Amino acid sequence: MGGAAGGPCLPRHNRQNRVCLGLGTGFGEPPGGTHLSHMRTSINALLAASALAGAIWALPGQARSYTLLGGTLDLGQRDYRFFNNFNDPSANSNTVPDPDFPGAIGAELAVWKGAAEWNSVLHGNGGTDPEHPDGIGSGASNFESFYAGLATEVGGVNDNTASMLSGFSAIHAFLEYPIGDGWRIRFYEGPDSWQDQPDPANWSGPFPWDIQGTMAHEYGHALGLDHTTVPGATMGVPLDLGVGLRSIEDDDRAGLQFLYGALSPNKPVIESYTLNGSQVTLQGRNFHPTNNEIWLTQRIAGGDGTPIQVFGQPSQLGGTQITFQFPASAKAGEVSVRLPGIANEDLSAPFPMDPLAEPTYNLPRAYGTSKTTSSGTVPSIQVTGVPSIQQGHFVLDLVGGPTFGNGIVLSAEARNQQPFFGGTLWIGGPIKRELVFNHQFGFARLQVPIPTGAIPGESRFYQLWFADAGDPNGVGLSHGVWVTYAE
Repeated sequence: MGGAAGGPCLPRHNRQNRVCLGLGTGFGEPPGGTHLSHMRTSINALLAASALAGAIWALPGQARSYTLLGGTLDLGQRDYRFFNNFNDPSANSNTVPDPDFPGAIGAELAVWKGAAEWNSVLHGNGGTDPEHPDGIGSGASNFESFYAGLATEVGGVNDNTASMLSGFSAIHAFLEYPIGDGWRIRFYEGPDSWQDQPDPANWSGPFPWDIQGTMAHEYGHALGLDHTTVPGATMGVPLDLGVGLRSIEDDDRAGLQFLYGALSPNKPVIESYTLNGSQVTLQGRNFHPTNNEIWLTQRIAGGDGTPIQVFGQPSQLGGTQITFQFPASAKAGEVSVRLPGIANEDLSAPFPMDPLAEPTYNLPRAYGTSKTTSSGTVPSIQVTGVPSIQQGHFVLDLVGGPTFGNGIVLSAEARNQQPFFGGTLWIGGPIKRELVFNHQFGFARLQVPIPTGAIPGESRFYQLWFADAGDPNGVGLSHGVWVTYAE
């Protein structure tokens, strides 16, 4: 995209041949003098002509608040792309679509999810990641990224791309900067076995490390944050083989809001969309009356990262609706609305969009109340990850059940509310026994099959029955959960 503030650099019209002169944060040792202290000599030689920042180190430190690299990303630098040159089979093993990130699988999906965590609000439903407690999109600031699509090469240090770098290193990944005029993220090939699977239970290979969490950490550097030693922060010490970095925390959020401002009520917001052939109607609020700019993900890999843009679109119904023709050069990915101006709040959070399908997926949601067990616990069930028809099952977690015993997963096509063995039956119509399971200490993780012939957007209702020997009726019951199937 267009030029950016930040240190004197050659114009960005030709990213592939662009050379940064290194003012601002400069080349060599990054601010604080910590990122290069454990680098090997060969790596220093390799990167002597570039700026290296944001290396992930597995080192403890003293707790302190966020720190800054120096610089931010203006609206001309919010695009990013991914060049998928990962060699590990485990890096592109995930073939299950995610309705919040349409059109992507494998490492591309993991990278996209990692960057989207920094956006102001939930990305679509936001809750399709089994290891993310709060939902993807947790920034609550005026910062928004935009996934422009795939790149066809690694590109230069200022091209806003992420890719794998051959070779071994003491670090997992790093970011090249100064950021204000472009950046590049590199994942070292070895010794890690890079993992794209959302659920670590599905990981494979030696020395596993998480692509999504690593991208979240490195992209935090790209938007202007340095390392922190606050425990659990994404910009801090890696935890859980990188999985712990997927979710930004209060310290990360505070730094983000310092740089880009707390979430403004005046930002444009996309809430949904409808389709009529190639005509798209966005629903939301705070759209400009006459001059909205639409950003879309590019269909063909390559380019310089500039999103596909549709200019000068008016809004209708008091700034709550925009109708435009979907261009042939765009594809399933993201859509954003930019208002006239250069303020951070002039760009909406990206919304997942598929030009061939209106949004049909809703997050699984609990309803009703559970029956208290004889030991005084209250059973709770929750779907983790995406109930994917392609995968053929979804994961249902139980906590707070009876201490030991057996249970049954029940399902039906409708909701209900009927007294049942001292509790409530929350499912109605013909009831199906999905599976019998054992649980210990009140916990179980269950793989529940999705009915053969189910279609995306179809719903079913689930409840757990337990044997509870200490209960007067001998029965324990969970609340209900409403599950909508994704592709």
